[in-house]
Amino acid sequence: ERVGPQAIRYLPSEDPNALLLPDNRLEPAERRWQKIFVALPWLTFAVMLAAPLLLVYGNLPFLQQRAEQQRQVAKRPAEVKVAGFQVVNFGQMPDVLERPFPTMLLLFHPATYASKVFLPAMQYFDRLLRQGHLPVSVAALDLTASPVPPDSFMWQYPGAGAPHLQLILPRSMDGEAGVVDYDGLWSSRALSAAACGLAGPAAELPPEEVEALGLKIQRMRDLLFDLLFLEEPQPVQASRWQRWFGRQDAAATERRRRQVVQELVDGIDIHSGLEAAIASCEAALAKLREA
Repeated sequence: ERVGPQAIRYLPSEDPNALLLPDNRLEPAERRWQKIFVALPWLTFAVMLAAPLLLVYGNLPFLQQRAEQQRQVAKRPAEVKVAGFQVVNFGQMPDVLERPFPTMLLLFHPATYASKVFLPAMQYFDRLLRQGHLPVSVAALDLTASPVPPDSFMWQYPGAGAPHLQLILPRSMDGEAGVVDYDGLWSSRALSAAACGLAGPAAELPPEEVEALGLKIQRMRDLLFDLLFLEEPQPVQASRWQRWFGRQDAAATERRRRQVVQELVDGIDIHSGLEAAIASCEAALAKLREA
């Protein structure tokens, strides 16, 4: 039973499968909002579906251009002139890490025995790489040069344990350089194998040159060992007063020996190549024997 003209709004619909209510049951504003609320979820779904596709389509030329640039950069090391040997400080390390070719980085402390051997040896090794046309550079980080590395870095690579060797691989991690600690033998053959591994499977160095480097490294080691531990300066002649009233102070003699040896060791030229370092050691030994 009807109660007023608006009662028809609440009667069952003539078509029970209709999505929308008949217009004759709604006010003009209700008709408009009914269409908006029905269409809005579908519009939202369409936008969510189309947005990723539009983003990919819009950025596809940029992504393709970037991929092409990376492919070109990957081919560039064979064409780019490889940097020569260089001693750097910690502030110059970003330049080393951004090189487009692999780098063998020697971390050295000028006062350590092994650093005095391998700093000039790596200079000689760099010359072998250039002669063999291997796209691998060699650099050396002076742990005492200003600005000095932070304490966290020095804790990981202490100066007393120097030298350390790192292998820097360009664009190995999301376009950034990767750094790998070298854990092989400190010999000419092992260093040559590491460099060839960085350059590629077909890279190799002349075996006779590698052997010659090994002999020079051993020669440098022997000279330094003789200078530090075997050779002693000539004893100072005791005065007549000392011969009459006592012996020469043994502690003073030892201090004098250490001072002379340290001055000679500090004067060794380790920055001009392996041949210059060997000649400098031989000259230091000659001076010690004449002292």
